[in-house]
Amino acid sequence: MKSHLHKVNRIFDYTDKSKYNHILNQSERSENFSEILFELFKKDLKQEDFAYYPNTKNFKEKLCEFYNVKDENLFLSDGSDVGIKSIFETFTTCGNIVTSEPSFPMYGVYASLYNCSYKGINYDVDTLEFSIDNMLSFVDDDTQLIILANPNSPIGDYKTIDEIKPLLDTGIPVLIDEAYIEFLDTEDIHWNSFIKYIGEYPNLLVTRTFSKGFGAAGCRVGMTFGHKDTIELLSKFRQMYEITGVSLKYCEFLLNNHHLVDIYCQEVIEEKKKVISMLKDYDVINSNCNWIHFNNQDDNKKTKEILDKHKVLVKYCKIHPYGKRNNWCRMTIQPKLSEQDFFKELVNG
Repeated sequence: MKSHLHKVNRIFDYTDKSKYNHILNQSERSENFSEILFELFKKDLKQEDFAYYPNTKNFKEKLCEFYNVKDENLFLSDGSDVGIKSIFETFTTCGNIVTSEPSFPMYGVYASLYNCSYKGINYDVDTLEFSIDNMLSFVDDDTQLIILANPNSPIGDYKTIDEIKPLLDTGIPVLIDEAYIEFLDTEDIHWNSFIKYIGEYPNLLVTRTFSKGFGAAGCRVGMTFGHKDTIELLSKFRQMYEITGVSLKYCEFLLNNHHLVDIYCQEVIEEKKKVISMLKDYDVINSNCNWIHFNNQDDNKKTKEILDKHKVLVKYCKIHPYGKRNNWCRMTIQPKLSEQDFFKELVNG
């Protein structure tokens, strides 16, 4: 028995989403593709996709073409979450893990599972800014993995290669989690992704997912990109079959229709600007992701009453583990959100 496992704290969300009219709590895509398009996908499904073990060859070829990498640089997993878990399995042996805090909760869970010391470096409580230099000061000889969600969740900031380069120069494995990068307000997501640096930095790992921008959270498909030697090590922890045949087919369908994904992400970016401009009576924290935090300091109770009345599922949270940034509402942005009755009532009171 691994005695340290008794100290691992897990929280699972079993919210019944069928009770709600608007699902805006977990950064999922709640706006469906057109029924015509989805019918085309369903017509392509065969019984073999359910009966036989999946073959990832064609899908990986499409991914490599799309992300401009070679097969040797790509590791597929059952969601990027499992890819991150495999990185812990590959590179950690009871050493130190250095990351930003707050961030994706599973970093801390995996650190506990693999009996690692978790060093969460806090954002500034007042400015919500994060210092890479401060992070570096916590890196020592026992540090086995550095993790940075980029853009961060839940803060939503983004760091450039020039800012993160000092972390990469340590030679310690650095994981850049790009789960939300499709929502970065830029003309070229590929240019802002760290994937293009995997040849330059053998210690760099970049995770991506089909859950956010692609809107396929239920498929559980994730990718890890890295130097070929790093991916070779990571692949030793690969599951026998990474993802299901149906998930493969749907995500390949999304790649073939990626222009629709681009349109959706751009609509979210533009709608977010509109939503923020309309929430004049609220404190609002923007993000480089597909959500915002807002807080009515005068009457948060009324805000909750409006959301509950319209059956809107959001996430109530504190943004920072310290200080007064509590009781915030995190709301996923969807196209035409500002036209919904519940939002109009929030704005007009």
